Amino acid sequence: MDLSQIISPEDIRSLSYEECEDLADDIRTKIIQTVSQNGGHLSSNLGIVEITLALHRVFHMPEDKIVFDVGHQTYTHKLLTGRYNEFHTLRTYGGLSGFPKRSESPYDCFYGDFSRPRHGSGTGRKRGKASCHRGGGGRRSDGRYVL
Repeated sequence: MDLSQIISPEDIRSLSYEECEDLADDIRTKIIQTVSQNGGHLSSNLGIVEITLALHRVFHMPEDKIVFDVGHQTYTHKLLTGRYNEFHTLRTYGGLSGFPKRSESPYDCFYGDFSRPRHGSGTGRKRGKASCHRGGGGRRSDGRYVL
């Protein structure tokens, strides 16, 4: 599948493992090209490509929420959630943020950059959702998850 054609995580659910490997290579190439031009966080994004693909294939975004360890690990997430055409503007004035940003996409659950605020927000979301359905371990009463 052509990376530029991905509008939502739904678009990758039916891909074979081989197609996912090819897509992961395309994602890495796009990230390297963009970060080489604009600056940004390279290694944290290159190291999380496959796990981000897996999360988006298994869970149902934006109903399920992903809380990344640090906000600057979200470049693959941005590419899988319909921001390919704007990705070249990453970290430029008026362009895409280098971090998740709710005003940028319904797939981003909140704005954040480094880990401390993320861990607190993720823990709070999980506890709040779990209290709706005791014993669900982060699973909400409607069957959705906070990751």
